[in-house]
Amino acid sequence: MDIYGQHSTETTLHAYISAVAAALAQADGTPAQYTCDASTTPAGAYIAMDGRLPGFPDRDVALIWDERHGWGGAIETHSGEDLLMVSYLGGTHPVPSPERVARFAHRLLDGAMLRHLDPPEFA
Repeated sequence: MDIYGQHSTETTLHAYISAVAAALAQADGTPAQYTCDASTTPAGAYIAMDGRLPGFPDRDVALIWDERHGWGGAIETHSGEDLLMVSYLGGTHPVPSPERVARFAHRLLDGAMLRHLDPPEFA
């Protein structure tokens, strides 16, 4: 999906993150909660995940996106510090399909600590 070159990057980013949140819908069809911001550099987004990672049963899980590193999975800290990144989706493009992001998220929640532990760099 091309979010760049559109008339409003904020609107396009919101539509993309909304589509990812819908792909992550809970069993009852409720989309995941998210925030996004294209006014900062890098543009970024946060999606709250429903579930816990094996080994971290007391920590909330989130998907994080920014235009430099693409999608990554993170766990919340208890102290209000930065999120702890546990895996990156990687790939060749920072804006993969919502379905690909959903597959990544489900594998992460199933305990598959994916192969990308270092953040990819997208131009």
